Amino acid sequence: MKVLAVVLALAATALANPHTPPPPPPPAKCTPATYACATNPTTNVPGWKVCDVMGTWIYAGDCPPNTICKFLAINGSPYCIPK
Repeated sequence: MKVLAVVLALAATALANPHTPPPPPPPAKCTPATYACATNPTTNVPGWKVCDVMGTWIYAGDCPPNTICKFLAINGSPYCIPK
């Protein structure tokens, strides 16, 4: 009976004073200082984007007319090349 009273007391304490740890921070969407090919969200022109210090992709620039963006994995850079 004493054990049941202790268990009930502990359960009541836990329910009365719940401690929920804060959620973990969201994972970064990208690695800062990396680049990728992208499409201009306004004009649909090919170009490139860069990952900022907060892990967010930022559209960085358009390729010139009659070119497309190709990513060279060996050096981690996007290039605008003729179509």
